[in-house]
Amino acid sequence: MTNITQLQTFIDVARLNSFAEAATYQNIPRSTVTARVQALEERLGVQLLHRTTRRVSLTLEGERFLQQCEPALEALLQAESDLLEKDELSGNIRLSVPTDYPVETLETLLSSFSELHPKVSFYVDMSDNPVDLVADHFDLAIRARHPGEETLITQRYTYDPVGLFSRKPHELITEDNISSFALRDPGGFLAEFSTRKSASHTIETKNFRLTKQLALSMDCLAVLPISLCEQEVGQGRLHLLKTTLQIPQVPLYIVTPARKHRPKRTRAFIQHIVESAKARR
Repeated sequence: MTNITQLQTFIDVARLNSFAEAATYQNIPRSTVTARVQALEERLGVQLLHRTTRRVSLTLEGERFLQQCEPALEALLQAESDLLEKDELSGNIRLSVPTDYPVETLETLLSSFSELHPKVSFYVDMSDNPVDLVADHFDLAIRARHPGEETLITQRYTYDPVGLFSRKPHELITEDNISSFALRDPGGFLAEFSTRKSASHTIETKNFRLTKQLALSMDCLAVLPISLCEQEVGQGRLHLLKTTLQIPQVPLYIVTPARKHRPKRTRAFIQHIVESAKARR
């Protein structure tokens, strides 16, 4: 019978293409990773991995074995997790969120889930730096616009409504009273407002919060998620403008590592995110 620990180690090496990264992921010495994979190969009587000084790749036998054994191990770990957490969810959820994600929405998600499951704790990384969900041990991430690499599992769970904002109110914004204005990805374009066909200064940025700050300090138009500007609109510092222009909405995604075992607590939190989004519509 194959040792489950050896099997999991082989899968991690195959997915990360590295003995060193698998060792870091499992928090064990690299020599232990090497010994486990060698023991598995010896028991099976085949070479599963090609090793070079720079990279690791699967042999034909290794690729076939990975395709067959990974789903089986996932099912086994899932069943074990469900039994261990059958009475009350517990443990830690590691979540990655971009800095543009509305803090109020995130706080509501975390606090409402914690009330339902007080033994579940969270580690939240709120950053725009690239995150390797597997290598950095994240259970899931929330992403806007572009969910990430093709190797990740993505689930679009809602759209964030987008509007045209200015610190000054205007009756109606149309193509006729905007000079040199083009609607691109929300948060990626800012333009000065003009009622005449004159040149307008533009500033491009991929950051929603910077776009909002520019809108608060300049006489300009900004394309922004409505949820990000609710407080400023309520205070009268920004105005949501009426417009005949078609403004694309921002898709929001839940992203998880491909074929990564999801504990019951993680699946419950993903469902909580989806249901909360539906309730806000």
